[in-house]
Amino acid sequence: MNNKAVKKISKSYEFMVLCVIVVLIIGLAAATKGKSIQLGNILDLMTNYSAYGVIAVGCLFVIISGGIDISFMAVGAVAQYLSALYMIHRGGNFVMIYLIAIVTGTLLGFVNAVLVNRLKAPTLIITIGTMNVIYGVMMKVTSGVRLHGFPEWFSKKVESSLFAVSVGTLAAVMVIAWFILKKTKMGRRVYAVGGNMEAAKRCGISVLQVHMFVYGFAGAMAAIGALINCYLSQQASIEALYGNEMDVLAMVVLGGVSLSGGKGSVSGTLLGIILVALLSNGMILVGVSSYWKDLVIGSVILISFCVTGWRMISAKRREG
Repeated sequence: MNNKAVKKISKSYEFMVLCVIVVLIIGLAAATKGKSIQLGNILDLMTNYSAYGVIAVGCLFVIISGGIDISFMAVGAVAQYLSALYMIHRGGNFVMIYLIAIVTGTLLGFVNAVLVNRLKAPTLIITIGTMNVIYGVMMKVTSGVRLHGFPEWFSKKVESSLFAVSVGTLAAVMVIAWFILKKTKMGRRVYAVGGNMEAAKRCGISVLQVHMFVYGFAGAMAAIGALINCYLSQQASIEALYGNEMDVLAMVVLGGVSLSGGKGSVSGTLLGIILVALLSNGMILVGVSSYWKDLVIGSVILISFCVTGWRMISAKRREG
């Protein structure tokens, strides 16, 4: 690796996040007398945050395309609930429930895509609306009942299966996401639409097709993440993931994605996932009240926005 490449890497946003992660690991290790870097804690951390990591990968695609999705937790909750009902009444296997969850999440994602494309309204407003509609309908239909008593093949867990299902799924999803964004025409179209939608249209790119893909993909990832959460907790509920939207968005934002679209990477999102997981776990180990969690996460997001904005302004000045 030559000096030019090293200099480029050292100035990248991902390298800055990596440095923060290293400093945080050292600081938490000292503050917790080594508890934070014990193998058991690291494995628990990876297992517990894999579900949110999978959902964050789906959210990454939407933000790169120039939109933002707040309904992913509601979409995931529906997919989780339907898969749980199938397991309880029909049995099935992992392949079947994954298929049910993915199809459900993708179809709900398509609804978001059509609304975003046709209404031309801010995606934040549309997805907040669909989130509330989904939660309202499902709470009315299910009366908020939690589902338990899954088949033995799903409920019987050991440490190795927990790690394989959660972390293994996250690793597979990240490889697939990286391949799509970097090696396929659709990946290039996602970046193009997020960078400049009008220019993408003039180049013959179907914006509706891109929206259908990114929101459908986000819905599928939300469904898979919710299914992992169901496997870990051994219960399904419409409110299972409610209220954790900020953590997922923080993972993507801290990974360096541009909220204006056209920029973002899977590797950056992975670093964002690690950073949020370390912050949340570290506060628990140090004994900080859970009420401070949102304050810390929100502050980190604001700092990230400031750094990203400063870097964009500096880049424009250099170009000028």
